[in-house]
Amino acid sequence: MYGRPTPLQLQERRAVGDRIRYLRRQQGISQEKLAELIGRDRQSVSSWERGATPPSLDDLTAMAHVLGVGTWRLFYG
Repeated sequence: MYGRPTPLQLQERRAVGDRIRYLRRQQGISQEKLAELIGRDRQSVSSWERGATPPSLDDLTAMAHVLGVGTWRLFYG
């Protein structure tokens, strides 16, 4: 369960990352500013947007709040 991610999991990570990037840019917020607003570092935001690592549920909730969308939007667009 916690081994290497499957191809589907990697695809889903990238899709979530693309949505984070899109919504962040729509709001005119930099990675650094988003990271500051949710109490993380820019490298974390970059990693999520690239799909390299998945954000935690707490991080997803915080990002959705800052971006003014429901958390579901980060999953389903």
